[in-house]
Amino acid sequence: MILRADWVLPVARDPIEQGEVVIQNGVIVDVRRRSGMRGGADVLDFGEAVILPGLVNVHTHLELTVLRGVVEDLPFFEWIRRLVELKGVLSESEWRDSALWGALEAAASGVTTIADTTDTGAAVYAMLQTGLRGRAYQEVFAVQPDQSAQKTLRELEDKLLWLHRATQGTLVEIGVAPHTLYTVRADVMTALREYTREKGYPVCIHAAESRDEIALLHEGKGKFANMYSERGITWHTPGKHPIDILHEQGWLDANTLLVHAVQTDSHHAELFAATEVAVAHCPQSNAKLYNGVAPLSLWLQQGVRVGLGTDSVVSNNTLDMFAEMRSAVMLQRAVFGMDSCMTARKAVELATLGGARALGMAERIGTLEPGKQADLCVVSLNGAHSFPVYDPYAALVFSARASDVVMTMVAGKVVYRQGEYPLLREPVHHLRERLRLTVRRIRETLSHDGTE
Repeated sequence: MILRADWVLPVARDPIEQGEVVIQNGVIVDVRRRSGMRGGADVLDFGEAVILPGLVNVHTHLELTVLRGVVEDLPFFEWIRRLVELKGVLSESEWRDSALWGALEAAASGVTTIADTTDTGAAVYAMLQTGLRGRAYQEVFAVQPDQSAQKTLRELEDKLLWLHRATQGTLVEIGVAPHTLYTVRADVMTALREYTREKGYPVCIHAAESRDEIALLHEGKGKFANMYSERGITWHTPGKHPIDILHEQGWLDANTLLVHAVQTDSHHAELFAATEVAVAHCPQSNAKLYNGVAPLSLWLQQGVRVGLGTDSVVSNNTLDMFAEMRSAVMLQRAVFGMDSCMTARKAVELATLGGARALGMAERIGTLEPGKQADLCVVSLNGAHSFPVYDPYAALVFSARASDVVMTMVAGKVVYRQGEYPLLREPVHHLRERLRLTVRRIRETLSHDGTE
């Protein structure tokens, strides 16, 4: 198979005008200028478009997709409390449908790899149904006193056993996600650290996201402290910054992905680089929940492994990685000015190769090079909002939208093309109708408790 377009962005080297990508058995065998070969059944010419590596979304929660737009305009603490309440409303089948709808949105927007933090495991089902590559981090919570380390590990192992059975021989990997330092007690974190290290699981942890988190862990004050007191939960205050706590507990290494890290400074940037920990940067979610602008520029200056993530659509509203790239550039320039290090090319690198490096997958994906998996997307540049094009990187970051994606391919298989999902086992409208019923039930629940 040969894919052609006006532009090919290998990312590993300069853009190729009038380029083509040659694919055989799901693997890239050549990336070059357009050859003299005439078009045929195995040649797809996309014309006024750009072919680039598939986008890597290093942090989201697909199962929450059906709650898009339900929790709006609330500060972080109130937002997360409301979200926890709503999570109790959905059934197992509704979680799966919700995650699947999110996976379809991701595939249609050029995303080929997803790192998902999942409580229910529904993200695994969704990625398998759509043919996406990914990693599902099984989420762990243990804030209640009766949730002992032994009980937590037993429950975790039961979930992991199911996940491994479901993903055996697929493109989906499994990891473990202790949610945060304020939702998993210290003794359970210690047990999880030993367990994940022994078993070799990749790890994902939300860390230093909000000022409320800092207030609890560093000072024992604030909204989280008050909530635990009201609920009769005894809380030990470490008196330190969450990143420093994680470092002392042994979590900061090349196998760990930290999410958000908004409330960090140059000291932490140096620590990230020294420990080789990876960071998921979610600029739109950070800003929308009033948490601020993460010091991405400091991380890049130190050579930290960073990928871009959208977070869930409850905190961001879409899985549009083009909007995420644009926000990453704009917010860093607004805060750091000319010292931001952020260009359109750097943003595309973060959304592709950066994400692959953050997940330890750079040998397989993230660039268009011979020997790598044929994970790629094709973005149309013929819209009024994109034409004319002088620099394909600038066009992608400052002009393109998720809706401009015309094809997404994973390991040489088309998972999305012009509104169709070739690997999906049911018509999209069937899924949409089931979700409509779920939405109706959620609305009824909201109206009964007076929040709508």
